[in-house]
Amino acid sequence: MTVESQVGETGEVEQPGELSLRDELVRNLAELKGDPETVEPVVKPTETKVVEPTDAAPEKAASETKEPNPAESSNEAKAKAPQSWSAAEKAHWDKIPPEVQAVIARREEEAHRGITTLGQDAALGKKLKDVINPYLPMIRAEGGDEAGAVRDLLQTAYILRTAAPEQKIGVFRHLAGQFGVDLAAAAQGVPQVDPQLQSLQREIAQLKGHLTSTEQQQHQQIQGQAQAMIEAFAADPKNEYYEQVKPLMAHLLVAGQARDMQEAYDMACHANPDVRSTILTRQQADSEAKRAAEAKAKADAKRKAAGSISGSPAGTVSTTIAANPDLSLRDQLRQAMRAATTS
Repeated sequence: MTVESQVGETGEVEQPGELSLRDELVRNLAELKGDPETVEPVVKPTETKVVEPTDAAPEKAASETKEPNPAESSNEAKAKAPQSWSAAEKAHWDKIPPEVQAVIARREEEAHRGITTLGQDAALGKKLKDVINPYLPMIRAEGGDEAGAVRDLLQTAYILRTAAPEQKIGVFRHLAGQFGVDLAAAAQGVPQVDPQLQSLQREIAQLKGHLTSTEQQQHQQIQGQAQAMIEAFAADPKNEYYEQVKPLMAHLLVAGQARDMQEAYDMACHANPDVRSTILTRQQADSEAKRAAEAKAKADAKRKAAGSISGSPAGTVSTTIAANPDLSLRDQLRQAMRAATTS
């Protein structure tokens, strides 16, 4: 009786059905990697010689067949079936050798990372495509492509931001020549500022600032002096009606109808009926008191004169004159004479 055996890379006896599944896995790995040449070729099953059964054959087969070491298999981490596999595919996972499982798991992880990166790149590419599409006919008409157009624009922006002034000027000249821009005509629209004029303008601005500061200081000083004068004027007892006529005084001074505060005060007091009435009443009382004092002084003077003429005691003459203060000087003298002769 003859037995056909198929030997795989691991040295284990494999059935034909298992070998076809392994071939499929190796082929899938090569497709995921994208470089079939780097994948080791699959060892196809080879036919062995037909060996007649003998008594020594079983012993030789038993000696050549290596029993798996439980310690070695326990040390190897068992990989899980990929999540992307179907249930039917996962059912064959345990039949795959552990080293092949590790390769499949690693390639599945690499493929997942690659797909994630490709998804991000695809999203970025779509954004760039949406931006470039409106200008694509112009780019194609000039014989360019999308990548070249973006590269040229970014390179120009980089030069204009980082290069030396001479290189920037060169870029502008190149662009002007490329797009037909007359730089001389463009420069005519830009006003040329004379450096001396610009310096004078700065000096004028500085002087204006200095004058403004000086004016503010002077204004504050004058305002302080005026406030001191107003407070002194209000504190003077002669200006006892200041608080009543203050608004009218301010109006007269602002309108220029009064030359100074005293004139404004007098005019405001005269214009205010209550203040004017009070002042007139007081002036009349003062006038009457003054006339009374003057009359008294005159009477005293007459009595003294009469006493000196008659030689009468001063006390008698003074008493007589004081008794009739309304008599004229002649009548007082006559009365004093009578009193002197009859006494």
